[in-house]
Amino acid sequence: MIVTLVLLVGQIVFNSMFLQGAVCPERGGELCSLKVLHKGEWVETLYSSTSPTGWQGRAPWLWPATGKGTPLPAHGFVRDLPWAVLGRTQDSVSVGLTDNEQTRAKYPYGFALRAEYRVVDRQMTIRFRVAASEANQSAMPFAVGNHITFRTPLVAGTEADAMTLLSPSTVEYLKRDGAPSGETVSRSLPKAVALRDFDARTAVSLGGYKGDPFMVLRDPGGLAVRISHTAISVPEEPVVRFNMWGDPSKGYFSPEPWVGLQDAHRLGKGLVRLAPGKDWEWVITIAFVD
Repeated sequence: MIVTLVLLVGQIVFNSMFLQGAVCPERGGELCSLKVLHKGEWVETLYSSTSPTGWQGRAPWLWPATGKGTPLPAHGFVRDLPWAVLGRTQDSVSVGLTDNEQTRAKYPYGFALRAEYRVVDRQMTIRFRVAASEANQSAMPFAVGNHITFRTPLVAGTEADAMTLLSPSTVEYLKRDGAPSGETVSRSLPKAVALRDFDARTAVSLGGYKGDPFMVLRDPGGLAVRISHTAISVPEEPVVRFNMWGDPSKGYFSPEPWVGLQDAHRLGKGLVRLAPGKDWEWVITIAFVD
C-alpha cells in the first residue's frame, strides 16, 4: 500500500498503513478526522456535526480551563484560535500556539503550546507540551483536556447503545450546576458496561485511578478503541482524568481525557502550576484493536 501526505482544504492528513489522521490547524489545532482500516475498509471514528449550531464534535483542545467556570471561558480559549504548522512528515504533524495580545487580555501569562500527532500501525500518540515564559511573574496555572468525540456506533449497522465501556476509576466527582460540589462517590468500571446502562448525558467526571488512567470503548461489530494518558506531573486530587459525556442515541460519545477540574481557576484546585521558564508534557495514546 502506498501512503502519501495530502494537504486538503483546512486539513493536514498523515498516515500509517492502518491509521489515517487529519489535523485542522486553523480550527484550534485539533484532530478533525481519525480513520482506521477495519476488515479491509476505512472507517471514520470521529463524530463531526454538520449543524451550524450546537456541539460540533471532533477533538478540540481544552486549555487553560476544563469545563464551565470563571473567570475564563468554558473550556478555555485555544480551541477557537488558529494554530501554526510547526512540522509535518508522512506519519506526523506538529502544530503550535503562542500567547499574543488577544490571549493576554483573558489570561495574563506568556506561553507556548505544541501538539505533535504521530501514527504507527494502529496507534496514535499525541504529545501536548506547555512552556511557560521566563518573563511570567508567577507560576502559570492551567487545566487541560481533549474533547475527543467518537461516532456511535463505530461500525455501521451495529447498535450504539450495545457498545460497551470500561475504565478502572475509583471515584466520581459530583457536580452541582456544572461545578464540583465537593462530594464524591465510589465509581469504577473494571468490567465492560453497555452504554445503554451508562447515562452520560450529564458528564460523569472520573478520577482516583491506580496508575495511568485508561478507558476502552468497544463496538459489538468487532472494533475497539483504547485511550490512555500520562503527564509529567498531576495536581493533587480532586482532579478529573476522564470526563465521560455524550448521547450514543444521537451518534456521539466523548471520553474526554483531562488533567483538570471544572471551575478550577475559581476553586484553586485541579490546576497544574508551571513555574516561569519550565515545560510540562502530557501524552495521550489512542489505540485500535479488532
